[in-house]
Amino acid sequence: MDRLPQYIQLMLGHSASVHQESEPLRVSARLTPRDIESVDRAVGRNLRPATAIDADAWIDNEGRIVRVRQKIHFGSEPDIQATITLTDFKSAMLVSAPVGR
Repeated sequence: MDRLPQYIQLMLGHSASVHQESEPLRVSARLTPRDIESVDRAVGRNLRPATAIDADAWIDNEGRIVRVRQKIHFGSEPDIQATITLTDFKSAMLVSAPVGR
């Protein structure tokens, strides 16, 4: 979640379509696992079996990312679709790092 702004920049750098007529604004792009690895190495490596990732992100009029949808395509496996919706933007929450074992 902390890399969502970089993810949007990655999409924009890969000939993203910007759908300004939608509210909130939607950005769409087709990425590869290698593209994603440039933003998040672990996620990109985990996606290596994928052939492509169709990504959409919605940005509200305050510049906040409010939804991200990915459709992950594989050569010999069924596609996977995942959507994250972010709501109730209020003051920051205190979160502690997990304790290592």
